[in-house]
Amino acid sequence: MSDHEGHRERLRQRFLQAGLSGFAPHEALELLLTFAIARKDVKPLAYDLLRHFGNFNRVLEASAKDLQQVKGIGESAATLITLLLPLFRAYRQGQARENDAGQEGYIKRCQALLMGEKVERFYVLSLDPKGKVITSSLISSGDEGETAVYPRLIAGELLRNHAAGCVLAHNHPSGTAQPSRADIELTRALKGILAPLNIQIVDHIIAAGDAAFSFLSEGLL
Repeated sequence: MSDHEGHRERLRQRFLQAGLSGFAPHEALELLLTFAIARKDVKPLAYDLLRHFGNFNRVLEASAKDLQQVKGIGESAATLITLLLPLFRAYRQGQARENDAGQEGYIKRCQALLMGEKVERFYVLSLDPKGKVITSSLISSGDEGETAVYPRLIAGELLRNHAAGCVLAHNHPSGTAQPSRADIELTRALKGILAPLNIQIVDHIIAAGDAAFSFLSEGLL
């Protein structure tokens, strides 16, 4: 067994015994890369990723195309890295589904949907008459800090799902969890459109990092 193969095995055993406790960011990336790149010392690649993107979180948030700009990162390694955030989102959404009726559950569900997103995305959660989430639908996606939302698309999606109510959700990737004037005006416009259809806007949630803004809590509905 070569030196780097022995090092790989020691990393894996450390993880199996204690999880990622005590792992430096480069070691966590190094361990991950061992599953995509065989028979090679991947420690330099882990350091290169951190230098290129700035920190561990930004590595995980990077696109496969951007990851492959780092010499030595091929399609397999890029695919593995970009798989992590969607898996985390799915896990968080699974947790939220266990208690997704009620404002706290809606906030957790929306944060899970939008976790780590680097572009602005707008979702609508369709609710049944008891407030349970029927489904979550991506309505629009745009460049960072900018997305187009079409009220008719939202109304159509809610009618298709036979929704009695809805929760609107979008993110501010590089800002704070505070509504813009456009966010407030859009919410008012949608409320007017949906009221004749007997569909209530239960909340509009804005996610920014770990923070969340609730229109309901702030009296904006």
